[in-house]
Amino acid sequence: MCPNLTLIMLLTLLGLSLSQQCTWTDESGYTYNLKSLDKDGGWQLKDETSGMGMFSMVYIFNFCDFKPIKCHDRQVGAIEALAVMGQITENCDVAGLVETQTFEHLDERDINKGIVVKYTQGDLCMDPKQPTGVMQPRQAHFFIECGDDDSTFTVLPDNECIDQFKIRHHVGCRNASSHWFLKFLFIICLYFGGRFLYNRKKLQIEGEEAIPHIHLIKTLIPQARAIFHFGVDRLQTQVQRFRHGGYDSI
Repeated sequence: MCPNLTLIMLLTLLGLSLSQQCTWTDESGYTYNLKSLDKDGGWQLKDETSGMGMFSMVYIFNFCDFKPIKCHDRQVGAIEALAVMGQITENCDVAGLVETQTFEHLDERDINKGIVVKYTQGDLCMDPKQPTGVMQPRQAHFFIECGDDDSTFTVLPDNECIDQFKIRHHVGCRNASSHWFLKFLFIICLYFGGRFLYNRKKLQIEGEEAIPHIHLIKTLIPQARAIFHFGVDRLQTQVQRFRHGGYDSI
């Protein structure tokens, strides 16, 4: 029984860790899950307004799985690439980094309208609004309106160094399923609480031995502690690389 339970717990933790990469919990406690908006191989959206004949600009991006989104051998959140006769070339600009992914409501006065996903700190771009010679990093903004699913994104008019896109999709809607994590915690607490009371009242087990799976929990605590410290070390390393890299590393 214990090996099966261990496997279930590990798979559950793995599933939770992966899903956290595509979710956002707002200040009211609602959790938006972008997994169903993620696309195998990433989104590839041609800019129909570029009008350059055999040449065209293609935006490539994703929301959870960023492995296919690369520019200059660097994994990023969104890129703008040049396509020649429909073939995407290696000529690209970074529109935003994975680690800068942020979320906000589409309209803070009506949070039911949808959400906005942003990527920032992309390659440097000349902004005509700025004094000559002043450059700023590119950004990519995705406006996700609550509604029936559109088949693809729409490219919005260029806003200087900010690439903007819009789609109507159910992931931008608020619904009861957004409380899945709270429901999961409730089920776990209900299970352990019920087993604890059963062990105390029915089986007459005293002390910590009445806690369900206490021996397994004791063996997992050191492993969980080691994983936690490993994650903290990795995060600190990434922060240091980001701070010292600056825009010159892009």
